[in-house]
Amino acid sequence: MKTGIKRALCLLCAMLMLVFAMTACGGDEKKKDTTSSQNSEVASNEIVSALEPEIPSDSPYIDFDPYATISDSIKGTTVRFATWIDHTQTEGAVPLANFEADTGLKVELYTVKQSGYVNALMTKMASGDIPDVFVSNEGDGCFPATIQIAAPINKVSTVDLNEPIWDQSMLATGTIDGNVYLVNTIGTPWSGSNMVFYNKVMFEENGFKTPEDYVKEGKWTWANLLKCAKDIKALGADYKGIHLESDMLTDSLGTSFVKYDYKTWTFSSGINDKALLEGYQWYADAKEQGLLDGSIASFASNKCGLVIRGPYGLKNTGYFKDMNPEDVGFTYLPTMEEGETPLISSIYRMYGICDKAPNADAAGYFIRYWLDPDNYDLQNTFLTPAAGQWYYTLINTVATQKYFCFDKPCANLIGEQVSVFWSPVRSASSAGVKTALDSVSNKVDQAVAAANKLIQDKIAADREYYK
Repeated sequence: MKTGIKRALCLLCAMLMLVFAMTACGGDEKKKDTTSSQNSEVASNEIVSALEPEIPSDSPYIDFDPYATISDSIKGTTVRFATWIDHTQTEGAVPLANFEADTGLKVELYTVKQSGYVNALMTKMASGDIPDVFVSNEGDGCFPATIQIAAPINKVSTVDLNEPIWDQSMLATGTIDGNVYLVNTIGTPWSGSNMVFYNKVMFEENGFKTPEDYVKEGKWTWANLLKCAKDIKALGADYKGIHLESDMLTDSLGTSFVKYDYKTWTFSSGINDKALLEGYQWYADAKEQGLLDGSIASFASNKCGLVIRGPYGLKNTGYFKDMNPEDVGFTYLPTMEEGETPLISSIYRMYGICDKAPNADAAGYFIRYWLDPDNYDLQNTFLTPAAGQWYYTLINTVATQKYFCFDKPCANLIGEQVSVFWSPVRSASSAGVKTALDSVSNKVDQAVAAANKLIQDKIAADREYYK
């Protein structure tokens, strides 16, 4: 894959803007970004650079144009993309606007509510109203629920899965019985992992150690995250500590209520995992100390010190869009003990082609186009260049270094909300966590059985259909 002309023009424009900005401010010193030495370097360059695959000089993909062979028989046809997001108002507006001019194909946003996404699509598809592309993201719109509406992408002739742009480690997670159902790319603008956001002003003006200080010392642990929260709470009754969802904590420990081994396409229970018990005991201790009282809103109003959330917080249209972007710090999730390496708590955002899609060939080109960072204005996507480069630092890990939690969609498979697993354990005291875990074991087993049946049914159906 070559770096596109659009990318080159975008980088050139950003460099010119930097020169102009430096001239206009008469050489005034920029506010120092103390998030990390790496982020400081990025901020001074003012450029967001997407990840690019390494391509050998003798590769057939040098100067490769993936759209050069689009058949005349599908040019002018429309790809329907099933999403709950109005992408004309997101960074996706740029590729949506340029897709037809660059490929000769059209795209239409096929709107489906996020809540009940898969069930709604299954109903529409059963009636013959079948879109072409779907997204597998969070909640009941995530794997394994989405496997019910997915076609094997490897059987779509317009998708070359050997092209270096595809993230092969992620493709492996979306492969079942030799068929690839879900894909994403290296450098994708649509991925994400959870991280710690912290209010730099609150920490620095009060002389508190920041999360990044602990990272540099090799002491960024969950215990020191609590220390950060305590420092902020000590400022007064109006101040809040941490906003945290418990699954992001246990993800970093490599566990959840329902676990998935993508190498064997098998779900299992995590109830007896030592790490799950350890994570929820930490959670209970923090709750009892009144440190889990924060919110995104209180963070944005400078009353909360720490938020643990995904990459939407890095976007200029995201959680913190009304804050001074230089006040938003970000770093990795902590470890339980010094010297450990946590797994990256990650969002399983993948894309697929709908089963029996009417325009599957064109859909293959659209997914390739939608997931190519060269088709985006990355310089205007993130809060700051440092935030954009941090996004790429965080996602630049192979699937084996990430952890994906499928508790929500698996609970939905048995007609329950994920609270059926989480609520009893979240409300337990530290001493009562084990008892609370045992109390939901039966529901977890039901969800595991339902998820495994769903996978086996899909394997049987596609073996029959494609035999």
